[in-house]
Amino acid sequence: MRSKIPSFIIIPSILSVIMFMYYVIFDNNYIGHPVTISFFITITILLLILDSIEYLIFSRRIKFLTEKEKRKILEENEGNYFFRFYKFIFHDPKKINRGIKKIDHGFDGILELDNKLPMWWLHLFYLTIVFSLIYFISYFFTDFSDPYKEYEMAYKKQLKEIEIYEKKIPQVTIENASFEEKLIDNGKVLFEENCSTCHQSDGSGNIGPNLTDDYWINIVEKDLFKNIFSIIWNGSKNNPTMRAFGQSGEIKGNDIQKISSYVYFINTKLKKPMKSKEPQGKKIMNWNLFIK
Repeated sequence: MRSKIPSFIIIPSILSVIMFMYYVIFDNNYIGHPVTISFFITITILLLILDSIEYLIFSRRIKFLTEKEKRKILEENEGNYFFRFYKFIFHDPKKINRGIKKIDHGFDGILELDNKLPMWWLHLFYLTIVFSLIYFISYFFTDFSDPYKEYEMAYKKQLKEIEIYEKKIPQVTIENASFEEKLIDNGKVLFEENCSTCHQSDGSGNIGPNLTDDYWINIVEKDLFKNIFSIIWNGSKNNPTMRAFGQSGEIKGNDIQKISSYVYFINTKLKKPMKSKEPQGKKIMNWNLFIK
């Protein structure tokens, strides 16, 4: 008859294994779901009930043991659980030197002691086997540790966070868009990512027109900043290559405001580049006086 393992050891251990398997098999987004929490509460209650039943059976059976068997159980249960666990892992100090097999090599005069492997080493070895089997099965037959699945989950999470953010902070539109100097640096980064291929990073023009001079192919607004914003949002009727970034949702309103602030800055406040594309469109010297 074996010694009884305390409930404060066995119950958390079983719960840990169940939680690990749950994490492997199911999406970890469901860990905090009410159904999942209820499931683990139910499992905990059942484990407590089973532990109580096991204790009653243990107490009942020990009464029918012989004196020798009872003495053995008492020896095994000597001290608290952690002391017994230490003896189980590292062998009982009283028995460690008993019955060691000796191997005499003879020819080299070396006497070899055939000690048993330490229990901690054996249990660690068994643990690696169990873990490798669980990982092998979960890797090939579930979505656990699947990089594509993890990417998809992270992407969906990011989209959800963006959606929540946009609900809290409404996107800028042509009606309320305005130049803000604090947006220039972020606008420059976005401009280089989305616009520099056609306009160069300094706006001097490439296959697209120069954005630093006073000539404009598309004139749809009476205000320079709003005209820039409108072109990025609606695209260009004169050049289909300049697509409608805002209407398509490719670039959000708040980011278009940042890009527009950067373009407005390099057009009106920054020193013109030494080399730029030839003028295209109509020259407008003063937007305040311009009437469409």
